[in-house]
Amino acid sequence: MRSGRQATFIRRRTGKTRRLAGGRTEDGFRAGHADGWSDGYHYGRCRKVMEQVPDPSEILYDLHVVFVHEALFALNEGIRSGLESLVSRVSVVNPMQADAAAYIAGLAPDLVLVLNGVHAFPPEQAQALKQYGVKTAVWFADDPYFTDVSSQIAPLYDYVFTHEMGCVPFYQGLGCPNVHYLPLAASRKVFYPQPVGSEYRTDICFIGTGFWNRISFFDQISRYLTGKKVMISGGLWTRLKAYPRLKHRITLAGTPFEQTAAYYSGAKIVVNLHRAAEDSQHNKNSRRLPALSVNPRTFEMAACGTLQLTDIRQDLNDFYIPGSEIETYTSAQEWIEKVEYYLNHEDRRREVALRGLHRTMKEHTYRHRLIQLLTTVFGDRLESANKRSEVTS
Repeated sequence: MRSGRQATFIRRRTGKTRRLAGGRTEDGFRAGHADGWSDGYHYGRCRKVMEQVPDPSEILYDLHVVFVHEALFALNEGIRSGLESLVSRVSVVNPMQADAAAYIAGLAPDLVLVLNGVHAFPPEQAQALKQYGVKTAVWFADDPYFTDVSSQIAPLYDYVFTHEMGCVPFYQGLGCPNVHYLPLAASRKVFYPQPVGSEYRTDICFIGTGFWNRISFFDQISRYLTGKKVMISGGLWTRLKAYPRLKHRITLAGTPFEQTAAYYSGAKIVVNLHRAAEDSQHNKNSRRLPALSVNPRTFEMAACGTLQLTDIRQDLNDFYIPGSEIETYTSAQEWIEKVEYYLNHEDRRREVALRGLHRTMKEHTYRHRLIQLLTTVFGDRLESANKRSEVTS
């Protein structure tokens, strides 16, 4: 009688399956080889898409832009690198720098772009910039969730950009003269298809904080998830009723954006579930302004060449074609049905992912958004600025 380590396994064709080195079975080896070949083929197709839509790097505008960042790390990197590919000079300033306004004014920039300005950059510094006569713009990335705060900040800036289309009339009603809807995007330097190890490979991946609407949804699908290879990462997930069932699949911490891109690339399906506009515990949105626009994850997931399954926001169709470049759901049951379908139809899943990747690279990078922003602020001046850049280059 052979030991367990030496035991043979029943195989359909020969009646036996050989064990290979390291305890692997022949069937397991063949399956792993097939999966590896399939993943490699998909990665090669993703690389072809990236080559077909190259990342331009030519400087277009002879401008000096100061970028004041916030603790939104993927957005920081996307905006900084996007600016560096477009304008002749970029200065990055810490929002908590002592006497930041005076320092920025001393740099004599053409524009100061503040990301969000809600959690870090003191309002009095924004007010001081106005007194120095420096042209300023804020790009709100947390609308409408912190509009009780942003409503106090927006009037301090010459230009207000918001990723939330529902907030445009709100800021206009506050007397802000230049308010513009500007969606967020994906950074090509951070979010792109990449080959990853087995530790990043999952059937289903979700990265984000466990806000109450997400807790409710994942409790509804928890039994289905127990049969899948799942990765959930973020804070507050212990609030799940199903936490004991899913805890081995949950990391109770944020994921660095570099690893986030790896997890997206390694997942068969990445889930996007927006936070709720009304959440008195976590939001500062006492006016109950609606959330109509997609989050930056929408673009970041698609940029990794992975199928995204997302809930629906009003402007989603402006960016992707559901069923062709992205997939959507409106209920837990529909979510389960679509996950099951796409896990069992690999070719279809990857075709949708490839089309989503192509659309993202073609239209939804930070370079695209920043050209729109700079054109809005400087208008006709950009043409003369570009000519000056050509003369001095």
